[in-house]
Amino acid sequence: MNTYLEANKFDRRTVLTVYAHADDEVLPAAGTLSLMSKTGWNVHCLILTDGSLSSSSMKGTRHQEAEEAGKIIGATYEFHALEECNFSTQAVIKVTEASIGRWQPDLIITHAPQPEKYGHRDHEVCAIAVSNVATRKNIPLWYSAPPVFLRGFEPNFFVDITSVIEEKIAAIGCYESESNKAFMQLDAILVLSRFWARELGQRNGYFEAFEISRQWVDAGFFAAIANSNKLYI
Repeated sequence: MNTYLEANKFDRRTVLTVYAHADDEVLPAAGTLSLMSKTGWNVHCLILTDGSLSSSSMKGTRHQEAEEAGKIIGATYEFHALEECNFSTQAVIKVTEASIGRWQPDLIITHAPQPEKYGHRDHEVCAIAVSNVATRKNIPLWYSAPPVFLRGFEPNFFVDITSVIEEKIAAIGCYESESNKAFMQLDAILVLSRFWARELGQRNGYFEAFEISRQWVDAGFFAAIANSNKLYI
């Protein structure tokens, strides 16, 4: 049972995800975002670039594909066109702060910080910038798992997405322009989701993993747990 998500289902809260490229949001977190949407959260995804430097032969479709994925996981999107492989932390800070001003999120999810030799340069810059903003504004922050090269990622929070694994697969499938990449393939998606289950000692099911960087809970969190427990007395 994902206590954090269920305990907050009585409030209309907002999660803001900030990712460098469209598809970065669904690969590590589509299941979790779908569950959050189903429990009443506003799910808003900020995408920094337009994907124009992708190796895919299909150009100019990433934002449209994201909108289709959003319909599946219950998310709305906000798109920017920062220059891929060249945007600065200052640029990310600016757009993130503006989005926070509009959405007043209760939680932010972004890339996990990784050394550039292991991860994508854009992911690393995004992680540094968003971490800066979340720290200064005292907003809870989760890092999601990298799709490849897990070096340096130390998850301490796992979400059972078994009930929405088909939705995760469908959301990732919306990104037809990226379907040639190995980590977008069905077997890769399922293997990684099962890997996190095995990390927890679970024989069955599918999970997503996060590293909680900043988190806090209010009194309502414990009240909701207490009320939930009473249902089983």
